[in-house]
Amino acid sequence: MKRNHHLKELIENIKKTDEMISLHRTNNTLSIMVDQYEALKAKQISELIDGLAMPPYQSIESISVIKHILNKFYPNIPEGLVKQRELKELEDTI
Repeated sequence: MKRNHHLKELIENIKKTDEMISLHRTNNTLSIMVDQYEALKAKQISELIDGLAMPPYQSIESISVIKHILNKFYPNIPEGLVKQRELKELEDTI
C-alpha cells in the first residue's frame, strides 16, 4: 500500500513537471529551463517505470500501465530519435 501511494505521488509530480514545461515553453523562457524540467520528467518517469516493473506489480498489467504512461507523457516521440549507440543497437534488435 505504501508503495502504491509513492507511485501515485510520483504521477502527480510528473503532471506538475509537465505543467512547468508547458509554462516555460509558452512564455519563451530560456531553453535551459525547459531542458532542466525535461530531464526531471525523464527521471521521474524512469522511477515510475522501475516501480511498476518490479514485484508485486510486475505483470502484463503493469506493462499496460507503462505503455499508457509513455503514451500520455510522450505522445509525439519522433522516429529516428535514438542516437546513443547502445540504445540504437537495442532498438535495431527489436
